[in-house]
Amino acid sequence: GESSKSLDQAARLYDELVTNQADRHTLIVALGGGVVGDLAGFVAATYARGLPLIMVPTTLLAQVDSSVGGKVGVNHPRAKNLIGAFHQPVGVWIDTETLQTLDDRELRCGLAEVVKYGVIASASLFSFLERNTGEILTRDDCALQQIILESCRIKAGVVARDEREESGERALLNFGHTIAHAIEAVAGYDGPFRHGEAVAVGMVAESRLAERLGWDSGDVVDRQIQLLERFGLPVKAL
Repeated sequence: GESSKSLDQAARLYDELVTNQADRHTLIVALGGGVVGDLAGFVAATYARGLPLIMVPTTLLAQVDSSVGGKVGVNHPRAKNLIGAFHQPVGVWIDTETLQTLDDRELRCGLAEVVKYGVIASASLFSFLERNTGEILTRDDCALQQIILESCRIKAGVVARDEREESGERALLNFGHTIAHAIEAVAGYDGPFRHGEAVAVGMVAESRLAERLGWDSGDVVDRQIQLLERFGLPVKAL
């Protein structure tokens, strides 16, 4: 859970690495969801000035988002991901079989990030999600592979062009996250909103703001809401 993504947990891992006489050749394998990847990646980035890292994401959210891109970090009590680094993994190993073990709520959380990619970068992906909602929710492997592959392609492309958020393009990947992080901070880590649920709410809220500013149309926002609701995701915080 998010509460374990902390400096205290990082310190425990540093102690384990010291006990096991880890050096710069020691490989860190992050096996798990996004929290595991962020925490293990942060330790890999900071221990001995950098250890090699392999991401083995086991949740949909981690497979389509957090395992790709090199952002690692831990939370501060006042802000999510406030303490972190850029540390690219030497590889990302994705096995869709692990998704068969997820509970339905965790699967839906990952789908929020996939919807995000459809909104910011790929009308064809968004349409695929609309047409194949049932197959995705029943975990059809072909459908899952397609949305994971396309999501990783989009994110990797953005990261390759703006790895450290210097040109501004990578900010696109934060769609929904500005408000989502505020929701998580107020509600409490491991509170009533999981990350993907907060992102879903954040996307709708930010799209409504864009609509008021004349940057987006109501029809586009309504399509987002309809798709998120079909995936069983919240579209408002209250």
